[in-house]
Amino acid sequence: PDDAFIVAFCGRFNQRKGTFRLAEAIQKCNNPNVKIMFIGLPMEGQTNLPECDGIIYRGALPHEDVAKYLNAADVYVLPSLAEGCSNSIVEAMSCGLPIISSDLPFNYDILDATNSLLVDPMDVDAIALSINRLYENKDMCTKMAESSLSKASELTIGNIVKKITQFIQNRM
Repeated sequence: PDDAFIVAFCGRFNQRKGTFRLAEAIQKCNNPNVKIMFIGLPMEGQTNLPECDGIIYRGALPHEDVAKYLNAADVYVLPSLAEGCSNSIVEAMSCGLPIISSDLPFNYDILDATNSLLVDPMDVDAIALSINRLYENKDMCTKMAESSLSKASELTIGNIVKKITQFIQNRM
């Protein structure tokens, strides 16, 4: 629907990635205009699927189709407990999405207040409040989207190699 505010998640459906906490947060948003796409699959041997109101897509996609779905979204949410540099966040930033993710060190090199709302990944209420905040503040959402796109353009292989090299040299 034209008035839908679409949240995107991409990753394995498990506790570490925060899939089920995100589903709970969507319920707490209590907003029929908030919709969600869960792009991914359960962990091997698992059958649990995220359940909540507003699911417009849930399942795997060919990698080449992920960007099409992300481009239909308004915000990307990944309340993960542990990541390296998250490829899914970088992909969402490349699609110009504001990000809601974990206020943990693994995110600090690509996310800041200009392109994201960082929350305690275990705090379902904080995740829901952040989704509602961006839903209610279109200007903030637009500014964060523009910042994500700008920051993503800096995440080239060359720049990443330089950062890794500097990190290693600083530790030696």
